[in-house]
Amino acid sequence: PSFPPIVVMRMLAVAGVFLCTELCAAQTTMWGTIEASTDHTVLEQAIIAAADVKTALEGAGPFTMVAPTDAAFTAALTELGAADAAAVLARPDLPEILKYHVLSASTKVDPLVAADMTTLQGMTANVATDVTKVAGATTVTVSSQVQVGTAGAEESVLHVCTDSILLPKPVYQVASEATDTFSTLVAALDAAALADVKTGLGLKNGGALHTVFAPTNAAFTAYLTARGIDATALLADDQLANIVKYHILTGKTMAADVATGEADTLYGATGKLSLVKDGAAVTANGATVSEEVLAGNGVVHPIDKVLMPNVVEVAKSSSDF
Repeated sequence: PSFPPIVVMRMLAVAGVFLCTELCAAQTTMWGTIEASTDHTVLEQAIIAAADVKTALEGAGPFTMVAPTDAAFTAALTELGAADAAAVLARPDLPEILKYHVLSASTKVDPLVAADMTTLQGMTANVATDVTKVAGATTVTVSSQVQVGTAGAEESVLHVCTDSILLPKPVYQVASEATDTFSTLVAALDAAALADVKTGLGLKNGGALHTVFAPTNAAFTAYLTARGIDATALLADDQLANIVKYHILTGKTMAADVATGEADTLYGATGKLSLVKDGAAVTANGATVSEEVLAGNGVVHPIDKVLMPNVVEVAKSSSDF
């Protein structure tokens, strides 16, 4: 049917209002704001690659997020040992990195306050507000804010940084900072024979995730006493690399996700761990697993024994030790 010109104009006006309302609504979400920003194209691609993060940021919030610009991603390439942004986007730990940029606070945090703040990834980031800096494995400087939400009722905020991306501490750093608990394990990882394993537990590992059943210092002391050797002899042991690899699994397995059964380790096909889940309690080859410690590229499960693959155990029992 044909309509008088005035009716057509009114129809178009109404349609325009509805279209504008849809587009404007898209920009009132955290995701819509990032998507519309010409300075955050790499962040946009990263969020698209991490579907669960994108789904969360499409919600109403409130959200408080540290938002690295494209320049920040470029600045972080050296720290990550990555050739380009595409290599960063391909990292298996990308969702962990993105979640570390979002605070888990139930209300908008603006301005940021000096404190350790829990992130959606589960680890804390430290905020210093003399010049607003947020620190994990790396430290970023917040240079500006973008308010997100309906005009006059902005519920979310982007704290923009241009100098780097905010990286959660990797497994190796988490262990090395817990000197009272894991200093012997870290000394073993620092041995030349374990250089590849140490790299694999750090930032420059291509984003691989690992689960470490980590003997505590007390566990190593008991092991050394039982074998009648000291730490120097342990670090010189030609089986040290195999012993340490036997404690490490590929992938991130939280205690809640452990299933009773055998698990492959970095030691190889003949070195499987026997994991047992009994309610909330977990054991690995009979060793008691204590409260887990989160890392950016995995998780550390403290255990009260040094575990030995069978082949190494036989070799040790027949040696002069």
